[in-house]
Amino acid sequence: KPLPFDFTRASSATVVNKDGLIETVGSGEPRIDFNNDAKGALLLEPSRTNSLLQSNQFDTTWVIGASALSLTSGQSGVYGSNDAWLLKKNSTGSRYIQQAVSLSSAQYSYSVYLKAESTNWVLIWSYDGSTGVEAYFDLENGVVGDTGGSNLDSTNIESVGNGWYRCTLTYTRPTTLVRIYPADVNGSVSPSDDNGIYIQHAQLESNASYPTSIIPTNGSAVTRIADACNNSANAQVINSTEGVLYAQISALSDSGDTYRLIGLNNGSGTNTNRI
Repeated sequence: KPLPFDFTRASSATVVNKDGLIETVGSGEPRIDFNNDAKGALLLEPSRTNSLLQSNQFDTTWVIGASALSLTSGQSGVYGSNDAWLLKKNSTGSRYIQQAVSLSSAQYSYSVYLKAESTNWVLIWSYDGSTGVEAYFDLENGVVGDTGGSNLDSTNIESVGNGWYRCTLTYTRPTTLVRIYPADVNGSVSPSDDNGIYIQHAQLESNASYPTSIIPTNGSAVTRIADACNNSANAQVINSTEGVLYAQISALSDSGDTYRLIGLNNGSGTNTNRI
C-alpha cells in the first residue's frame, strides 16, 4: 500500500523514463528515473542553474576556435535522442569549441556528454581570465587522463550507455569561458587532424560538487527548482516507540575527514544515535 507523500517542485525538470528516453515533466510532477534502474526510483535533487546560454545548440553562442572544426547536427545521442553533434577537426593544431560566461568565484560542476568518433580522447577546460583547469578523458576505456590547474576539486567520467560518457570537472574559482577540445592522445590536443568526437548537453552548475540531471537552455540560463517530498507520518507503519530507518546512499564527493552521519534524536540534541 503506497504511503501518502506530498511532492512539490516549482519548475519543470528532465528524467530518463521507462522507455530509456529523456523526458521533460511539468512543474509539480514527481520524476521516476529509470536511468540504470529497471524498476525506477523517485528522483530528488537540489535546486541547480545551468549557466550556459545554449546547452545543446553548438552553432550559436558556442564559438569555434580558429575556424578549424566542423559541426554536424542530428547525430544519435544519449538515451535514444537524435540531437547530438559531431565535432571534427579539419586541420592540424589545437582546435576547440567554447562558450563565454561571466561567473564569480564559487564551486562549479562543468559536465558534457561525449562519445568517441575518430579519436577516443577529449579535453574539457575552464578558464577564469588568467589560468584554467582541465582534464583529459578516455572515451573508449572510461578513464580520466592528465589533469591540471589549481583549485581543481575533482574529475569524473560516467558511462551512460552506447559508448556515451558524462565527463565532469568540479573546481572552485571564477569562470569566464569553457571549452571542449578533440584530443590526439592523453595530454595532447595538437598533432593530428581529422580527430572527431560526438558532443551533447553541456552543463555548468554553480554551488555544485557534482552534476545533476540535464537542464536544457536555449538562450539564457535556466534554474531547476529543488524537489521536495514530505510525509507527516503514517500510524500504520510508524509509532511513537519503535521503528526502522532504512536508506540506500552513497557519498557524492570525498571530503577527507569530514564526518558523514545518519542520525536520530528526540529534538533536544541530548538523546542522539548516529552512524
